[in-house]
Amino acid sequence: MSATDLSAVLSNSLSLSSILILTALGLAITFGVMRVINMAHGDMLMLGAYTGFVVSAPNYLHLNLFWAIPISFLVVALIGYLMEVCLIRFLYGRPLDTLLATWGVGMVLQETVKLAFGANLQETHLPERLQGGWAIGDLTIPIYRVFIVGITLLCLLVVYVWFYHTSFGLKIRAVVQNRSMASALGISTRRIDSMTFAFATGLAGVAGCILAHLYNIKYNMGADYIVEAFMVVILGGMGKLSGAIAAGVVIGTLDSFMAKLLSTQWVEKLALAMGMTQENWDRIIGSNSEVLASVLVLLIVIGFILARPSGLFASKERTYD
Repeated sequence: MSATDLSAVLSNSLSLSSILILTALGLAITFGVMRVINMAHGDMLMLGAYTGFVVSAPNYLHLNLFWAIPISFLVVALIGYLMEVCLIRFLYGRPLDTLLATWGVGMVLQETVKLAFGANLQETHLPERLQGGWAIGDLTIPIYRVFIVGITLLCLLVVYVWFYHTSFGLKIRAVVQNRSMASALGISTRRIDSMTFAFATGLAGVAGCILAHLYNIKYNMGADYIVEAFMVVILGGMGKLSGAIAAGVVIGTLDSFMAKLLSTQWVEKLALAMGMTQENWDRIIGSNSEVLASVLVLLIVIGFILARPSGLFASKERTYD
């Protein structure tokens, strides 16, 4: 693998891992606190992308990315808050109903955005200071990819401080450990649920905003990332924030490496030497390396979960044995 290929894999894995971490972190928080599987979480990412588009596009607000990120967080967090207060609050303890309801909300959000902006891809532009790359020897790392990692680390720091160094975070952990006891001690579990759900969806909005300035966006883009986000949560261990971070790095790196590996010439030569025709290679793998890479990563994750059902970080529970 050449230095150019290595820099491409490195930069892609950094950005993809960061986006997966931000997206899966919200899923892990909502499941850990409320035991809710939010099927509309990918559409929250999509809303963050379109919010970033509206904030930065010349024919709309015409601000820059540095304004778009906090605005995307606030807008999507508000939508998540309304979603929890108006719908999810009445479905606790009914996981199938919650899953179907959030899936329906996601479909409504997609069609609303489609009616407002159309079905065509939308393009955003980076600020000049984030364009270009840094040369490190033979490697070239795009500045914006490093910026994405920096935003992700900042969000992780905020999550850590919020959960472990604030009174609200202490209440969240109390609700996670024993909801009925926390309620008996005067903690408003409803307020904890709504604020936590809003914060989790806001993280997905941040992921969508930085993604909008990396690729073109579309109204159904959430489906492209929600599956991998659920894979991250399951691989890391259900409800484990540290597991979501580690699994996001693993899956993002594997996905980028596999996609580049399948597109290399020596893999093509190996497949042809094993009897595959050039026509079949071009039809099956040539233009589908990213899809096949995702399939291979999924199979690897399934194999790992079969061997270790608790994921990378198992939940520690007290027993009386």
